[in-house]
Amino acid sequence: MMKQTAGYQNVVLEPVDPAGVAIMRIMRPHTRNAINRATIEELEVRIGELEARSDVRCLIVAAETETTFIAGGDLKDFAELTTPEQGRAMGAQMQQVLHRLSVLPFPSIAAIGGNAYGGGCEVALACDLRVLAADAHLVFSQVRLGLTTGWGGGPRLVQMVGPAVAMRILLTGESVSANEAWRLGLAAAVVPREQVAETASELAHRIAALPHESVAALKQLIHRSVHLSLEDALVLENHLFGQRWGSAEHQAAVARFLTRKGLHES
Repeated sequence: MMKQTAGYQNVVLEPVDPAGVAIMRIMRPHTRNAINRATIEELEVRIGELEARSDVRCLIVAAETETTFIAGGDLKDFAELTTPEQGRAMGAQMQQVLHRLSVLPFPSIAAIGGNAYGGGCEVALACDLRVLAADAHLVFSQVRLGLTTGWGGGPRLVQMVGPAVAMRILLTGESVSANEAWRLGLAAAVVPREQVAETASELAHRIAALPHESVAALKQLIHRSVHLSLEDALVLENHLFGQRWGSAEHQAAVARFLTRKGLHES
């Protein structure tokens, strides 16, 4: 069973199921799951617990309300941070938290059953895949508060949709509908709200059933290729391909295939 750290209530890790699927849930419904400083600290701890495990194959990031995924930062709590230095320190801490989430050695899926606002969009973009409710919106509201993105969401959005689209979304504080998120490639699935949890779980279990070292290698290839020239990305791909070619996972899969086709040598 996943360890439950005493006294931590804002971020809960549910027990890993037999297939290796874990669920990390933001639990601040009274604030529409807004993230305060204590929640950032808890996210650090929970991600550390995930990093230390060898049995997780896929992670679902969910929230505890039906109408809101994450309502960004908790402005009441953050109001105590009044200087540029304090803002930068908080932003850097959350950037690092979400970077660690993004580079976990297994995929992560954001189950977005309601609107995501500001920093909530940045949490969603740090996940590898997103399942959105059909009536949900990604509301990039930072500019309306006199801010930029600060938790890694701006650069990630540029990487995902390109600078022109990111410019339009971020400079206008635009609300991106689930259908537009699908069109832009930000959503892996768009389903009725009552089907979000089930759809995210089905996707997680599909991934968890596949050879996990190959899944991890493909995730690494995709993430690193964004930052590499084509030539360097091809070198990385060849390196990872060679590793997987000689792996027990590949040899077992080939043996199963040949046996199924009746081609296995006796």
